[in-house]
Amino acid sequence: MKQRAPRYSRWLFGALLAVAASIQCAYADDPIQGIIGKDNWLFYTVEITDINEEPAANASIDLIRRFNKVLARNGITLAFTMVPLKARIYEKHLPDDARLTPYMAANYDRMMKALQAGQVSVIDLNGPFLNSPKRNSDTPLFMRLDTHWSPTGAMVAAEAIRAGIDADPLLKKTLGEIPEEKYTLIMDKHKVNTPSHDLTKKLPEGSPTYAPEQVQSFLVSREQKPTSLLGDGAAAAVTLMGSSYAAPWYRLPDALRYTLQHDILDISVEAIQGSWVGMESYLRDDSFQTSRPKLLIWEMPERDMSKPPNFKYREDRYQSDNTEWLLRSAAWVQGTCTPSPVAAKVVAGGLAASAADSISAGKTGKQDFIEIDFDKPVGKLDYLSASVTTDGSKNLVLEASGEGTETRWFDVPVPGNGAEHVLRSPLPSGGKGFTKLRIYPGKSRAFVFKGLQMCRQPEDLLK
Repeated sequence: MKQRAPRYSRWLFGALLAVAASIQCAYADDPIQGIIGKDNWLFYTVEITDINEEPAANASIDLIRRFNKVLARNGITLAFTMVPLKARIYEKHLPDDARLTPYMAANYDRMMKALQAGQVSVIDLNGPFLNSPKRNSDTPLFMRLDTHWSPTGAMVAAEAIRAGIDADPLLKKTLGEIPEEKYTLIMDKHKVNTPSHDLTKKLPEGSPTYAPEQVQSFLVSREQKPTSLLGDGAAAAVTLMGSSYAAPWYRLPDALRYTLQHDILDISVEAIQGSWVGMESYLRDDSFQTSRPKLLIWEMPERDMSKPPNFKYREDRYQSDNTEWLLRSAAWVQGTCTPSPVAAKVVAGGLAASAADSISAGKTGKQDFIEIDFDKPVGKLDYLSASVTTDGSKNLVLEASGEGTETRWFDVPVPGNGAEHVLRSPLPSGGKGFTKLRIYPGKSRAFVFKGLQMCRQPEDLLK
């Protein structure tokens, strides 16, 4: 998952075009989302918001506050940062009929203060972008024809993140405990054309055409090869978890390697999935479960703060109840199992001929299952923990039931690579709590289930 610092090239152009296509699909129900501004600048209609979006943004702030507390209790320091609105940074290029609303003008600072009041270490990018001498240069901070920042903007963001870390005692201490690695920077001497122009695809039919945009990029390289016996496979203690702005081809990962002088694990998610799905997917992954970072930098576009997990215009498969997102994510973060008052056991039925502590099966089909009984109803803060191996199947279906409680199904993604992996799953219900659970491994060449525990999250998680 580590990325090195390639120059812009044909494969990179292809990747940029693929990302632009995925972003275009994110709000496919309304394809005309481009705004033609002044001086050949284009903008995104989803950035034009008003105070009606404040409750949704506040829901995101509350989730981040609670999630930050979970991370801290488990030895992980969070640095949260938001990509500012292109429409605010380049307001002068907006058309006269699409000006900043008062809410847009002040919302970044409002959200920062709210996050800080919730004890979140949040790093400001809005101020550094507004005050950057490069803002109105011939290498602007955002691309004119694209939603994303330019390589220049990515470097300004990386410099601001470093400054924000140095100004925050907790972040500075955490980064200081991680051994540095020397990275060097070489600026490209000439500008090059970039195919990244996603906003031109969001304009009405018959709109003007635009010549390719030019950007000036840079090369970041590690001065010495790693000395670890694990070589390039050694785990990075800093993770950048972000949106498409954090994708390697938009240059933030390498810019951060240079400004922080540390290697980072960089993970970015497409707009169609959203930051919440991206974070949860990372927490489930072995890259987190086996090599937890000391410093987690979470980048989220400012405009996505009003799109919490339950955002109704996101595809159904990427939507989630806000509280349930927190319950699932917090369960994956827990480093140890705090025993729950609920006891669980695998009982006879399905793949188990008799009650057993572990199940090891060969080939399984869609109808195969194991059944687990709970001695009392499962509460919201309880979660199931076990080790699971599937060879082929990449999804477990959990069927939870109980007297006076509507049966519910949960999908839990698994790698399906035949290796042993952690399984953690809360089982929230709308009633008294579930007392029975069936786990369907699906079509697999092998299935192993062992180490069943019922664990409990901190009592103040939802308070």
